[in-house]
Amino acid sequence: TLSLQTLFRSVDPAALRRIYAGQLEPTHQILPPDMPGYRKFNLYPHSMRKARRLIREADPSDRQITVWTDGESPNDLAGVYLQLVLEKLGFHVSLKIIGPDDYFTKISSRRTPDLDVGFSNWFEDYPHPNDFFQPLLASKPGGYFSSNFSRFDAPKLNQKVTDLFRKSGPIDEAAYARLDRDYMKLAPIVPYGTRTLSIAFSSKVDLSE
Repeated sequence: TLSLQTLFRSVDPAALRRIYAGQLEPTHQILPPDMPGYRKFNLYPHSMRKARRLIREADPSDRQITVWTDGESPNDLAGVYLQLVLEKLGFHVSLKIIGPDDYFTKISSRRTPDLDVGFSNWFEDYPHPNDFFQPLLASKPGGYFSSNFSRFDAPKLNQKVTDLFRKSGPIDEAAYARLDRDYMKLAPIVPYGTRTLSIAFSSKVDLSE
């Protein structure tokens, strides 16, 4: 297995910014700038050297990984880039490029095999931090057209998301900032840039470093 924290360090957000022709601003957290609760932090600075060391120490027995992306440019190039990064870490990588019309149906279905790692996009539906936590991380994992592509389920964090959204009065920005950091300590998804590009994982990938 591949720890999410290790992948954070191995993929260079600046490289993805170049692939997306400057339309992607690097980030390592869930909430985007200008969203209530946003407090900039970076728990896993890019370091291929450290990523290689972590893989050597973990010495995973399963080194077969399938990378998923859609065929719309430059998403296909981002998939190729991720494939190359994982190969440099010593994994045997298969790349699946799916047509954009079917892509999200495929990666949200429990019936799709080998959903190890892949790119997904998320665009703001409404100007509230809940729009980035509820659908991506606290919704029922693996449901039909679910946006919880990592199939992540943390009951305590789910309850925090619900309680904060139901809280009356002004948005509790400090609480959402803590929630952002709490999720990134587990890194169930790997945000790499605002607009918002993220990497989604299946339960195959280790949640510990």
